[in-house]
Amino acid sequence: MRTRLHFLDKLELPMIAAKMSIVIYDRRLLRAVPGFRSWIAKYPHAFPVAAGEDLKSFSNFSSQAAKIHRRVGENVTRKWTVVAIGGGSVGDFAGFFASVYRRGLRLIHVPTTWLAAIDSSHGGKTALNLGGAKNQIGTFYPSTDTVLVKPILLALPESSVSDAVGEFAKIAMLDGQSWTRGLYRPREKSEQALWLWKYLPKAIGAKLRIVSRDPFEVRGDRQLLNLGHTFGHVLEASLGPSQSLSHGRSVALGLLFAIDVSEDLGSLKPVAAQELRAWLEQMGIVRDPRIKVSRAKALRLLRNDKKRESGDDVWFILPRAFGKAERRRVRVTQLLSIAKKSGWLK
Repeated sequence: MRTRLHFLDKLELPMIAAKMSIVIYDRRLLRAVPGFRSWIAKYPHAFPVAAGEDLKSFSNFSSQAAKIHRRVGENVTRKWTVVAIGGGSVGDFAGFFASVYRRGLRLIHVPTTWLAAIDSSHGGKTALNLGGAKNQIGTFYPSTDTVLVKPILLALPESSVSDAVGEFAKIAMLDGQSWTRGLYRPREKSEQALWLWKYLPKAIGAKLRIVSRDPFEVRGDRQLLNLGHTFGHVLEASLGPSQSLSHGRSVALGLLFAIDVSEDLGSLKPVAAQELRAWLEQMGIVRDPRIKVSRAKALRLLRNDKKRESGDDVWFILPRAFGKAERRRVRVTQLLSIAKKSGWLK
């Protein structure tokens, strides 16, 4: 199924019937978006949730799903729609709910963060966390429609733009088509949101081209989208709580680590590696030498990575050039050795 994309100048959902929709939304929107409170009141089956990784815990999913079922279960048929309004955690939660409730209801995404607008609301992945590890339970369940609302995205704080740049840079690195050439992040913060909105259709299209080659991640093509994520998740899980290292910022740093690994393994020549680092610097992605993790934490998290193949091997995405990347099995101990040599470990 191909998802329809809508780029709108105001929040509206003409493609659904309000009385036959379960709307799951980030409760912060009630205060953050002018007019949202009166708009959401039009939907009688709307459920506010607290966004964040705790929302995606299996126990929380069970309690939230039970609450929704108690309120609407007697009326819901397969003709109903689930609408996810929020960032990545809300999209993952609501998407998983839509994929399993009544054996599958229509799903619509309305991403309200740049990170979700560029990445997580496209491609059909849903996920819950389990045992302290991210995204261990999930389904492939694409939305019928994804609605991008300009005033909501442009009203986001500057930190939301910074969080999204890592995923934006990742997809541009993988795509390498003409729109990515000469691309740079504006220095003026007031211009950065409009810059992302301008390139949003290109970035989404680039991701969906990869997804279309491998929609259920069986051939390996889709795993290219994990570029920057293997070590990015290590940084996020290790340092996020203490240093407020967001997912987007973690992925951005993970791109730099992927270049280190690719260069060390010979997939990326030193000149090409330096060109990629210089390009990432234009995106505002630079190394902070203070960001380091312990070897013990990195080892534990890498061994829990869902892309682990067997034993101590993980599938790692290596950039080979701008617009080219490869998937290779790499030993965890080898990654740790490179991380130590490159200054990522304490």
